[in-house]
Amino acid sequence: MGSRSRSSIVLAGSVILIAAGCVLGQDWPQWRGPNRDGKVTGFTAPQTWPKELTAKWKTTVGTGCATPALVGDKLYVFARQGEEEVTLCLNAADGKEVWKDKYAAQAVTGAAARHPGPRSSPAVAEGKVVTLGVGGVVSCLDAGSGRVVWRKDPFPKVVPQFFTSTSPIIVDGKAIVHVGGKDNGAIVAFDLASGDEKWKWAAEGPAYASPALMTVDGVKQIVTLSEKSIVGIGVTDGKLLWQQPFAPQGRAYNAATPIVDGQTVIYTGSGRGAKAVKIEKQGDAFAAKELWSNAELAPQ
Repeated sequence: MGSRSRSSIVLAGSVILIAAGCVLGQDWPQWRGPNRDGKVTGFTAPQTWPKELTAKWKTTVGTGCATPALVGDKLYVFARQGEEEVTLCLNAADGKEVWKDKYAAQAVTGAAARHPGPRSSPAVAEGKVVTLGVGGVVSCLDAGSGRVVWRKDPFPKVVPQFFTSTSPIIVDGKAIVHVGGKDNGAIVAFDLASGDEKWKWAAEGPAYASPALMTVDGVKQIVTLSEKSIVGIGVTDGKLLWQQPFAPQGRAYNAATPIVDGQTVIYTGSGRGAKAVKIEKQGDAFAAKELWSNAELAPQ
């Protein structure tokens, strides 16, 4: 997106038609879907695809790079309108606004100024919508009414160079986010109902990649790229379970969501190729065993 005008989000009927086929099998409540793996289940492709889709509606909602979440017959959109960040609940059938929440957004400056809208996709679960703004503001809204359940700013005015880009995840009654900036950040779990802090892992600041979820030997863990490494953090208590160094060099960055396939984690970063590790439990601890590495496979 080369300009502010080009970054305006327009939700068209074609998006709704595609999503409508998916919702028959499952909702799309967060970044990369129900399991954060980009997979759709319960969907049977038609024998004959239409040559083109018929637009049902479209509406301009603001600027940003966050993907919408679809739950039931409601679409949840996170965007920027003027100097405010807004969360919109739209009727998926006709695009009409059901409710809207807004708050004053931090000014986006420096290298990120051309894209002032939020990058973090909303997460919807347990009747709540959780958003993470460009300035690190975490909001929890009632999915039905839009009422603010709680709102937090864990690291005021502290953001990465290109501002906050990682998407929140909701697991077992916790809203988990990676917030802060270079050398000053944390993965924080908030109680979804109250907003109380449940735990914090404050060893490294965030990168721009969103966390994935995996379970090894019955232990749920958040897998994410930080500014310096890839880590597995226990969902229950925030304990560091395993860690592999993966620090960017020069102008490189960590921005790709890790791929989780069973006990295998595949991760990549600009200028450093791709790696795969197998996460194994060894006694009371966990270890990451390297499976392969490819120096030529990496995002730009």
